Amino acid sequence: MNVNKQSHLSTAKRINLGSFYTPKKFVQMAAEWLKKEKLNDSYTIADLSCGYGAFFELSDIFPNNKYVGNDIDKQAVDCVPENFPFVELYNLNVFENVSRNRYGIGSEEKLIIVGNPPYNDVTSQINSNLKKDDMKMDIGIKTRDLGMSSLLVYSKLKADYVLVLHPLSYLIKKTNFYSCKNFFSNYNIVQHIVFSSQEFSNTSKFSSFPIIMALYKRNVSCGLTYEQVRNFNFNTVEGASFVLSDRDYIADYIEKYPTSKRYDPEILFYTLRDINALKRSRTFIKIRVANAVDVDPEKLPYYCYIDCFKDFTEQLPYFMGNFDIPFIKSTFNEIKDDLKEISYFKHQDIFGKREKPDATKYNKVKKYIQNVLTYSKRA
Repeated sequence: MNVNKQSHLSTAKRINLGSFYTPKKFVQMAAEWLKKEKLNDSYTIADLSCGYGAFFELSDIFPNNKYVGNDIDKQAVDCVPENFPFVELYNLNVFENVSRNRYGIGSEEKLIIVGNPPYNDVTSQINSNLKKDDMKMDIGIKTRDLGMSSLLVYSKLKADYVLVLHPLSYLIKKTNFYSCKNFFSNYNIVQHIVFSSQEFSNTSKFSSFPIIMALYKRNVSCGLTYEQVRNFNFNTVEGASFVLSDRDYIADYIEKYPTSKRYDPEILFYTLRDINALKRSRTFIKIRVANAVDVDPEKLPYYCYIDCFKDFTEQLPYFMGNFDIPFIKSTFNEIKDDLKEISYFKHQDIFGKREKPDATKYNKVKKYIQNVLTYSKRA
């Protein structure tokens, strides 16, 4: 059996269980990271969403450690002994009655939690017709995403190390970070790598989002802060790197979500999440809907920029998929009138009949957006 590739779940079950099995190269990388920490066989190594048991291949490097496996998917658990007969196995809901005792782990045992926990954002528009929000969870564990709830479980279990894969958005989106604060405030990043979700089998080849594999070490007195994340140097598997604070973001100057504010004239814009969401959603809209944002006329050029960014962005690096919309604040005024002309012409049903701007204005805006993608305040 290929322990790195899921083969028994339907699409709907895979989505609701958040099951994306881990490629072998990342398990091998995880083993190297743990070797660098010079960990001995006194540590229990647990994967609480183990699938077929890909991470139990760590036993090649750490053969004398105690291994514990769990998954809510019994069919997956039943496959583990074929390759890893030494693992103590459980078939439990990891989010319910959270305690070490459920897995035969003593309160004083040194614990490393590894794996690729489930992730399934029930508020995401992707595959929303297949998603359910019916997983039983303890108070203090429940979030809108199974992966974020998993991190809270690991913190409650007081794992000494946590080496897991999860969407980068858990770290870089402020609301997500604070939803996981009970984890991040107790851990520091020791090692990490960012890669595309397309590394997983059974994922879309047309859209991708950034995943991080990170080795976290428990440090209750001095965990991660969001400001540290903003200034953290992230490295990708391709050799690129990025720092969030190196860019300016439109979201710092506009309303992304509906509020009670109203303006005259009434101009409506669809709720803004991140770059990947922008690719799938509308921009200016004519009819008020639940997701309608009222545009402050003084900030209209910013919204026109988002409209143009959606149309003119090509070959966007996958790791920017969960970023807010970036821009270059220092030179924005040079194109703001061109942005308005382009959006006015595109949305004549909203702004009225307009003449098409000449090609130089389109080229000027396109060049600005190209520069945005490579811009760094530190350069």
